[in-house]
Amino acid sequence: MSPYPMDDSALQRESRRVALGRRLVSHGLRTTVISRLTGLTRNQLETLRHRLGVPSQTRRRGPTPTSLEMFLKEPIARCEGAALAALCAAFELPALERELASFPASYISFEYAERLCETYEAFRACYPTTHVELDEMMMLREALTQGDRVLLGQCRSCKCVMLIDRFNGVRNCWHCDPAAYVEKTRRKAS
Repeated sequence: MSPYPMDDSALQRESRRVALGRRLVSHGLRTTVISRLTGLTRNQLETLRHRLGVPSQTRRRGPTPTSLEMFLKEPIARCEGAALAALCAAFELPALERELASFPASYISFEYAERLCETYEAFRACYPTTHVELDEMMMLREALTQGDRVLLGQCRSCKCVMLIDRFNGVRNCWHCDPAAYVEKTRRKAS
């Protein structure tokens, strides 16, 4: 029993904060980003990970990814990135990631973090074998908003939506250039 009684709205907010922290931990987001999104401290997150049974060696450490190469190196990844961008637009997910470093946690809404989880979970439901993680989705959303390196475009042949590297010029999806995709897959297997 707490010496300071909390009203129902404060209890609901704290319960929502912990539930959101649980979702973000299960998606493998880094501690600093979870703290900024939820307001949970490092110690609270450590306790939460312990209760969830998350092994410490599986936890991601270090800075968040900054390279878009995973979305641009293969035609199928460019198509997955376009699908992810479409889901971000469908869920009306704003690009708030760059501001996370400058805003205190109290200014970041739970709605944003919950919408982030919902978008990522919908993407994983559509692409269960993808290698894209939540922090990479956040990075892609930010890059698309800036538009200086990557943008949404169309395949030259079939006009399907895909990610376009503004500096590379490759504009064929994996459907229209299956030989390149099959060859690259064959090289990886051997």
